[in-house]
Amino acid sequence: MVQFRQLAVAGVAALLALGGLFDVAAAQSVLERPPNLSGGWLGAPGTLQFNFLHRFGVSDAPLRKVTNSPTFVLSYPLGSFLSLGTTYATSSDVAPAFPNEWEAFARLAGTTGPLDLAAQLGYNQAAQSVDGELTLGAEAGRLRLLAVGRVLSNGYNDDELRIVAGGGAVLRLTQSIALAGDVATLFDREVGEEVAWGAALQLAIPYSPHTLSLQVTNTNTATLQGLSRGIDQVRGGFEFTIPITLARYAGQRRSTAGNGVVSADTANVTPAEIRAMAFGPNRIAVSAGNTIAWTNHDQVLHTVTADDGSWDSGPIEPGATWRRTFERAGDYSYHCTPHPFMKGVVVVR
Repeated sequence: MVQFRQLAVAGVAALLALGGLFDVAAAQSVLERPPNLSGGWLGAPGTLQFNFLHRFGVSDAPLRKVTNSPTFVLSYPLGSFLSLGTTYATSSDVAPAFPNEWEAFARLAGTTGPLDLAAQLGYNQAAQSVDGELTLGAEAGRLRLLAVGRVLSNGYNDDELRIVAGGGAVLRLTQSIALAGDVATLFDREVGEEVAWGAALQLAIPYSPHTLSLQVTNTNTATLQGLSRGIDQVRGGFEFTIPITLARYAGQRRSTAGNGVVSADTANVTPAEIRAMAFGPNRIAVSAGNTIAWTNHDQVLHTVTADDGSWDSGPIEPGATWRRTFERAGDYSYHCTPHPFMKGVVVVR
């Protein structure tokens, strides 16, 4: 236990030190990571992230028994580069005495130069182990490459330090479709321990923040230990992501000014953003003749549509910007057509 505490303290210090090297990282979608790697994924700011991962296998004849291994992941980002979360899995094979497995974790992610960097520190209750992970990511066009290293202080509750190395890739075919794969191995694998691998078809559900991953793999659960060891059985499965935008229910809106109102800049172009399923700010005051530029920072399509139907942006792709110049004084209420709970107003004087 003393060793665990020492490792935890060292891990926290390492996370804080790495935080000083990071620039703010944009929230990633599940289409940017393969099934057995986190990819440094934090989720969108102000969003409680719930992921449901379900893997199942079939035993040999004559029984052909179906075994299910569901994993539930809940996390929340604190700021732009740190998230805290917990993972709960049943039918786990990490420790025979604990078929129900808990892992609490902290994840730090950001960018430095051309690389994405992420570090994760967690405690696995079933294995009684402090576990860490370091991820490096880089993009080349539609291809995202990942390398990962893991340290398991008490691997599989067997009083043994285990080291893991692996990597993966994601190929973005379209804005909503990607192919992904990964591989990882324990050093000095023992009898019954296989190289862990996974492959997936990643899908973004149009006009929705939800994503779906259809997977085949030989791993069990989604904890660091569960993802690091393969078994002699191919499992099918899926992962469904459910982001819950708390700002939507709390009536908050992201703002670039303390009172929720932004005024035009000196170039007569006022920047605004669409983020975490909200317009930010939701009230913009400008002078006649000014232009407002809305940039979509979400991973789904949005629109900026006048409530009276007099103007409409059409679908704004993730990362794209749409502009409109307001020539006449008045109040212009608008909304997002696919997400009508997203509302805003432009006040022109």
